[in-house]
Amino acid sequence: MDDLVVSVAEGIGTVRLNRPDRGNSVTPDVVRRMGEAVNELAETDGIGAVILTGTGKVFCAGADVQEMYDVYNADGPDGLMDYLAATWMPAVQQTVRFLWNAPVAVVAAYNGSATAGGLDFGLACDARIASSRARFAESYVNLGMVPVAGGAYLLPSLIGLPAASRMIATGEFVSADDALAIGMIAEICDPDDLPSRATDLARRMTHGPTATYAQVKRIARAAATAELESALQASLAANIELLVRPEVRSSVLAVMERYSATATSGA
Repeated sequence: MDDLVVSVAEGIGTVRLNRPDRGNSVTPDVVRRMGEAVNELAETDGIGAVILTGTGKVFCAGADVQEMYDVYNADGPDGLMDYLAATWMPAVQQTVRFLWNAPVAVVAAYNGSATAGGLDFGLACDARIASSRARFAESYVNLGMVPVAGGAYLLPSLIGLPAASRMIATGEFVSADDALAIGMIAEICDPDDLPSRATDLARRMTHGPTATYAQVKRIARAAATAELESALQASLAANIELLVRPEVRSSVLAVMERYSATATSGA
C-alpha cells in the first residue's frame, strides 16, 4: 500500500496520507514526499488548488513513533536525539515551506484527529475544513519540545496568543466545534461529506486566474512569510538546545518506553 495517494480531478489535486494503521503518522521520507507532491501539483499547469487530507479516522498523528523507537533501539538515546534534530525536524520544516509557499490555494481537509506536526501542516495551508469527529492538539509538550512545524507562529496568528499559548503549554485536545469557534478552521461537516465539501471549498478558492491568486497570496503573506521563516529557524534551534537537557531527554525516552511496553503487550 502506498503511503501517499496523489490524484487530480477537474483542476484540483489531492495529496492523501495513506497510513491509517499508523494514524497517518509520518517518517522523514513520507513527510518529504508529501511536501514534494504538494509542490509538484502546485507547479503543474491547469491545477488551481490542492487538497491535503488523510485516509481513515485520523488526519495525521505527527511523527511515526514506531520509526522513532526503531532508531532508539538501534542507535540508543544519542542516536534518537540526533535523528530528531538532523533528520526529522528539517524534513518537516521543508514540507511546511512547500505548503505555505505553494502558488495555488492549499486546503487542509482534516478527516480526523491532528496532533503536533499533523495539526501544523494544516495550519500552513490557505484554508481548513474539518470532519465533525476531528480533534486538534499541539502535543509536542509530551516530548518536552516546542512546535517545530510552524505551530508556535501559525497558531497564535489564527486564534490569538492566549488560546494558542494554552494549547501549546497543555497539549490538550480541542474539539472541532471549539476549533471553529476560535477560528482555527473555517467549516465543519459530516465525515462522509468531507471530500465533496473540501472540493467545493477548493473550487471556490480558484474563482479567478491562478496567476492572480499566486500574486495575491505572495503579497498578502509577504511579512508573514518572513516571520514564519524566523519562527521555523528559532524553533529548530530551540529544540536542538532542549534535546541535550536531561529533563527533555527523559520526556522523549519516556515516550519510547511507553511505546515499548504497549508494543510488547500487543495492546
